[in-house]
Amino acid sequence: MARQRRSSSVVSLCGLALGAMLTARLAQPQAAAPVAQSPSPDRVAHGAYLVTTGGCHDCHTPWTMGDNGPEPDMSRRLSGHPAGLVVRDPPGLQPPWLGTASATLTSWSGPWGRSFTANLTSDVATGIGGWTEAEFIATMRTGRHRGTGRPLLPPMPWDTFRRLADEDLAAMFAYLKTVPAIRNAVPAPVPPPGPAMPPPPPPAAITTMTVAPSPADPVARGRYLVEGKGCGDCHTPMVMGSNGPEYDRSRWLAGFDARGPVPAMPPIDGVGEVYPIEPAYAGAWGMSFAANLTPDPETGLGAWTEQQFIDTLRQGRHQGRGRQLLPPMPWQAFGQMTDADLKAIFAYLRTIPAVRNKVPDPLPPSAPGGSGR
Repeated sequence: MARQRRSSSVVSLCGLALGAMLTARLAQPQAAAPVAQSPSPDRVAHGAYLVTTGGCHDCHTPWTMGDNGPEPDMSRRLSGHPAGLVVRDPPGLQPPWLGTASATLTSWSGPWGRSFTANLTSDVATGIGGWTEAEFIATMRTGRHRGTGRPLLPPMPWDTFRRLADEDLAAMFAYLKTVPAIRNAVPAPVPPPGPAMPPPPPPAAITTMTVAPSPADPVARGRYLVEGKGCGDCHTPMVMGSNGPEYDRSRWLAGFDARGPVPAMPPIDGVGEVYPIEPAYAGAWGMSFAANLTPDPETGLGAWTEQQFIDTLRQGRHQGRGRQLLPPMPWQAFGQMTDADLKAIFAYLRTIPAVRNKVPDPLPPSAPGGSGR
């Protein structure tokens, strides 16, 4: 979940020039300097929960090949794109495929150029060790580096994270400040060839919360979690609006639009993921399509039970016992959510408009694609 920083100044006491005044001052009882309070363990633990279940490791922790396949390299936890690692796009990428992610999932290319996921560790020089809580929250709310700098670039889902409550963002920052510092200077973004993209329009105004809805109102909390974790970014088809790609709200969370053709398999050599404007994704696993999460009984989740939904995210298998969920679905992160939060998400999904949309089955790497559905 590419982003950078600027340090704040600290006011210090000056020595008094006149010796007599200094002597007189030292003779007086001195007030103790204010001590910065450390966040409570509960706040740090809550922040760790939000960062882990929010999928932050999927982009900000470099991925590597482990014994059981690709996995985040936790020795470089949340340190962003490795400095010095050069990545390139595969040759021959054709529309509708728009861009790629590196094998480490820390470098992303698209119409904006190339972006690199930021170092979120507590390192002062290259991470967020010198940031303030206010700067972190402003970054999420405005989509600008430290609230006033350059725009954050895709795939950073700041437009969804800005919907998180003040307390949740503060807890995430409190946890990130405890992450061991890793000195890793992430490269600056690379602009696209040709004319530069126009600056993004100001984000639409939203009403922010001080505290998130509680599980006592499961539908409200479920909506908060779905919107704040960016489920729509993958599960809602996009259309090209006046300011660029935007959600097709008539098909909210309906998954890959099966009314159109399945795109042909793109080249995938040397990359982790290739993606188009439609919610389809290609990689070493083949081609996967974002699922229909609406309550349609035949093509969505309408016939699912709450337990089947929970089992799917806990075990990474369809209804807890079927086929393996494929990338980029971050079930490993979502599966660490509490039962109460998963139940809240399911409760909210039961309330959204049903859309009849039978998403195609995944295709193996050798499949050509391109057939109509």
